[in-house]
Amino acid sequence: MKTLKKALPVAAALVWALLLLPFFLGAEAAHPATDDFTFAVYTHPTWVQTGSILHVLKDALSYTLRTWRDCQGTVTGVLIMTLNPAVFSLEHYGAHAVALLGLILLGTGVFLRHFLQKRLNLPWRAAFAALSAAQLLFLPDIVEGVYWFNGAWFYMGAQAVALMTLALGDSLSERPVRGAGTILAFALCWALLFVLGMDNYITAMMTAAALLMLALWRAAAHEHAAAVRTALMLLPIGVGLLISVIAPGNSVRMAADGAHESGLGYLLASIGWTLRDAMKYILRFMLKTPLLALLLLALPVASRRLNERGETGKGLPRIGFTLLGGYLMLCAMIIPHMYSSGYAGSGRVINMYHSYVLLFAPVVCMMALARVRPEKRAALAAGRGKIACFALAAAALAVCLCGGQLRNYEKLVSDQLDGTQDAYIAQFQREYALCEAAGAADDVVLPAWTVQTVTGKPTAYEDAAFWTNEAMAQYFGVKSVRVE
Repeated sequence: MKTLKKALPVAAALVWALLLLPFFLGAEAAHPATDDFTFAVYTHPTWVQTGSILHVLKDALSYTLRTWRDCQGTVTGVLIMTLNPAVFSLEHYGAHAVALLGLILLGTGVFLRHFLQKRLNLPWRAAFAALSAAQLLFLPDIVEGVYWFNGAWFYMGAQAVALMTLALGDSLSERPVRGAGTILAFALCWALLFVLGMDNYITAMMTAAALLMLALWRAAAHEHAAAVRTALMLLPIGVGLLISVIAPGNSVRMAADGAHESGLGYLLASIGWTLRDAMKYILRFMLKTPLLALLLLALPVASRRLNERGETGKGLPRIGFTLLGGYLMLCAMIIPHMYSSGYAGSGRVINMYHSYVLLFAPVVCMMALARVRPEKRAALAAGRGKIACFALAAAALAVCLCGGQLRNYEKLVSDQLDGTQDAYIAQFQREYALCEAAGAADDVVLPAWTVQTVTGKPTAYEDAAFWTNEAMAQYFGVKSVRVE
């Protein structure tokens, strides 16, 4: 029995690693497309001519400030985009996906370890393994969540940093601001919050809403000094967000897009649509991922652990407030995109709602469970309650597997096994070879793609005047690029 107990965690870790391995193997099939070329044309020539990181960074900052004035206010995001891997090397572009996967796993682990183990005194390793696997395997849009740099780092990368920053900020809120080490940690936290405020609005709103909820959590526990320190962290992210919102380029872009409407009526409609869609996404990611099944499986174990500690929920917000807070945080993420464009967002944005629900819902659920009466938790931990949880978990898992959200992962794996991924790599490498062999006065005609995977998106289209084609032509220094 002892041997079995020791072997189970090792076997579970191996299964977890094998499930995630295809994501890392897919990195070699990642390649630049659309905005990667658009932003790289401002910094790639500098790198080719000088080989100097400082010169590239100077041009990136210059372009970022110009974009703030003429196009969009997300300063941090634009700066990162102008430093995408295509600026430095096409050959090693896919390395960013490996780094991003590591960052996502690190952010998930730090977040769950802090809020499950430190704040609620519950096991976190099994939760990390299950939730991190579900987060990636059931990702709605794999190419925009992992492999396409501009979409992945602008959203998923920022969200991973935000999760770690929230854990850092919540930990620091317990400490008086004394000592060089603590002051430096506070400075780092405030700097990260300021930078996140100037990244995409969805991450900024999620982080700000989470800080507000954490401050209220501290206040409910009568930890007034910690509540004040947490509330003060809203200042740097608020300033960063304000800088993004007041950018003159925002009005220019929204006028060009033609999707945004102004007026009180449209604002109220946007809020209504947001409240509706937030509920839809919670239900979607509860049922189309293993989340509901995992929560039901965790209830007996967590209930027993809380009862062993004699947990009464003292210092935690009431169940209704906790659930409402989790829901409103998702609403805060949705409203920026809903108000600016009239819909909840593309695949790269939906990825963030997916990750939010999978990571925050367990914390919210455990906070609510801690407020449940001990006798009711005891009923969940044994007998019919335990059997009911397991039976409902099996039903929820069956619904999840029939939901179709695993198809992207299935294609990722099958493409690697049947040679489709290798054919896809050869396809875009041939494009690069044709462009690199052409001269400045040449019109490059690319063969039409016959293979598609979940690791990339088309680089060019039939119309040479299309903006993605023009950016690709500028990047390679040719007159024009089009698909035959």
